[in-house]
Amino acid sequence: MRELILDASVWKTKDDVYDSFFKAVGSPEWHGRNLDALNDSIVGGQINAVEIPYRLIVRRYSHVGEGARKMAAAFVALIRELAEKGCPIEIAVEE
Repeated sequence: MRELILDASVWKTKDDVYDSFFKAVGSPEWHGRNLDALNDSIVGGQINAVEIPYRLIVRRYSHVGEGARKMAAAFVALIRELAEKGCPIEIAVEE
């Protein structure tokens, strides 16, 4: 399974979370910045350059900035929820 590395230590705002993921999967500039859009592009496919299956590895999660914490938690929860529903995606969070 392909592994995509995300460095959470640079996440200071919610947009930093999106930007990190979008860069890792090669999202187009017009990609929506909400959880529904993330869900659609991951599950539905044909939007990002990198398609599932893949494993996201989020490094330095304990260093997420105050302004990004809520979005970071929601992002991790979304990926875990997709995996539980059978989507071929994984996430590993490293402190």
